[in-house]
Amino acid sequence: MMKLTTRLIAIFWLLMGASIWWTAFSGVPTPFSLRFFATIQVLGGVLLLMRVALGWLFLIMMSAFMMVTGLFALLSAPFMPDEMLRNAPQVLGIPPRWLAALAAAAGVIVGRLCWLGLRNDPPSAWNEPS
Repeated sequence: MMKLTTRLIAIFWLLMGASIWWTAFSGVPTPFSLRFFATIQVLGGVLLLMRVALGWLFLIMMSAFMMVTGLFALLSAPFMPDEMLRNAPQVLGIPPRWLAALAAAAGVIVGRLCWLGLRNDPPSAWNEPS
């Protein structure tokens, strides 16, 4: 039987991909790469909820990708150019450099938690009774 955490991870990725597509269809300029990853997230979420192993594969790859890109973003946050910082908004009074670092750290943590949840519930265990 598929674990509840696996279903919640599938819903999380489905909502992430759907929100990216929503903004893209609303007229916000969205790069092709972002739309591509949003498609993988939506397909992975739907397939995983349908108990198809390909959905598990898509989402475990997206979780690992989120961890790695978050680490690279965390490492690059101290080196953000000054012109980028001048135009960036301050949310809740947090300086843009720190906001970027916090967002990157959150991405690493969420990616890691999703990866661990999916790793601990492989498709081979879905047929076993709980």
